[in-house]
Amino acid sequence: MKSKDIIEYYDYLMRLAMLKCNLQADAEDLVNDTMLAAFDYIHSGKKIEYPKTWLATTLYHKYNDMLRKKYRAPVTVYLDERLCVYDEEDNCYITSEEAAKVRKELNYLAHITREVLIRFYYGNQSVAAIAKSLGIPEGTVKSRLNAGRSQIKKGLKTMEIKENYLPGHLYLSFGGEEGLKNEPVSLVENDLIAQNLLIIAYEKPLTITELSRTIGIPAAYIEPVVNKLADGELMIKTEGGKYYSDFIITNAREKIESFKPQLNFAHEHFNVIWNIVAKMSESITNLKCIKKLSQKQKIILDRYTVLKVLQDFGFFGTGKIKAPDFPERKDGGHWFASAVSVNAGEDTETYNKVLQYVIHGGHRRTHDISISGTKEIILYEFDTTLWDSPHRFGGAVDMYFKYIIPLLWRIHMNMPLNDSDIPNEFISYMPHLEAAGLIGYNKDKVYVKIPVIQKCDYDEIITVIHSATEEIKSAVGNDFEKFITSMKAVVPKHLKSVPELFRFKDATEYFVMSIVREAYEKGLHLKGVDYCCPPAVLVYEK
Repeated sequence: MKSKDIIEYYDYLMRLAMLKCNLQADAEDLVNDTMLAAFDYIHSGKKIEYPKTWLATTLYHKYNDMLRKKYRAPVTVYLDERLCVYDEEDNCYITSEEAAKVRKELNYLAHITREVLIRFYYGNQSVAAIAKSLGIPEGTVKSRLNAGRSQIKKGLKTMEIKENYLPGHLYLSFGGEEGLKNEPVSLVENDLIAQNLLIIAYEKPLTITELSRTIGIPAAYIEPVVNKLADGELMIKTEGGKYYSDFIITNAREKIESFKPQLNFAHEHFNVIWNIVAKMSESITNLKCIKKLSQKQKIILDRYTVLKVLQDFGFFGTGKIKAPDFPERKDGGHWFASAVSVNAGEDTETYNKVLQYVIHGGHRRTHDISISGTKEIILYEFDTTLWDSPHRFGGAVDMYFKYIIPLLWRIHMNMPLNDSDIPNEFISYMPHLEAAGLIGYNKDKVYVKIPVIQKCDYDEIITVIHSATEEIKSAVGNDFEKFITSMKAVVPKHLKSVPELFRFKDATEYFVMSIVREAYEKGLHLKGVDYCCPPAVLVYEK
């Protein structure tokens, strides 16, 4: 066989490749790689005696390599073309094209069923040998063979319908305290397979086979991901062996639909609410402990207290919604998760505009203990997009939450940084912290830009905030209760762990910033601010 003869097998290879790949482009890449391998093989002086067999085998190897690179998972065993899925009453053998479809369906089966079929058909093992090897009764082996054959036949009938899932994105957040390795966010971050499995398994519990067939990925590749999600408590495995996502998921379309009503409600009640907020701000400004702060620190503190009172009312303004008790997780954290799903191909321009009215992460509390004679130091902060730097922790997430308080405290106390446990990598991150408004420089001397106050003073501020919250509740609480009750999220019937507070998230998510942005646009809030002004405060207890 010569190099030019390889071209004649292009159509044959494309047929094989299209049976393996869902996308035309992937199939073409697979065929090109196979033909290049053949050219290299011939040019090295070797002969290909049986072209079809050699090319088909090479294509299958290339396909396995592609999957390993794409999903970073163990390779799946594919049965050869001699495989026939039959039972005692079905002795008809199938064509090579049908065999390829059978091999594809086989890979959608759950591990234990797939293992039994592969051993029986591919390994030529007897029922007794399989039972002994796997440590299960022979009757179980037979039942799994029957179940596997039935699932494959059923899958062949619906194959064309099932292979049309388009991957989306899942944006996970949580309330409470994260785990030791940033769980639950780290379980899905930059992992589209994990994200889409959670989306698929939200509406109803599904088996591994059903998940595999829906997402269009062989079960062997998704099983480790599902196990990771279940172990990380984002998924629950039922007694019947099905899996479901154990948190509330809202799609972007629903988020957009809930925006305008909240904007209208905030505008309708703006004057009443803002009069109470403005009176609160004045009371806090007149506190003795606040007078020593710089003008910019007072503005930052005002930003923080305004967001705090509005969010407290937004969460508990009806008096009927209680803060949940966050469960203790295996990862060391105490959290409830929630997420937004964005469908493939969905126009996100409107949704991105809506996000300007979101407080990212809610009210965040980071604490540290026993630093330079203090009992405890807490950093309270909100993230917004209004004269702020959302996600000010940037690309140093782990280090930010671990070292931001020691860094700010040492700066506040004029202590050197080079003899501390703060890594140089995080110290080099200080220009970003300056841009985010947490620190500043005066004649090359660094200082903490946000307010630094004692806990007793913070408690005094919180008392004023609580009083204002109750006042807003008395003024518009009944209207607010009716409003959010009409927009309470519906969750699937099998989902029992979602806290009541989280079901009202879509009804309240834009309320706070709707009030704040209207106040800003009317010149009642952040007047004259043209710099990064993070709503954050550092509180210490001696």
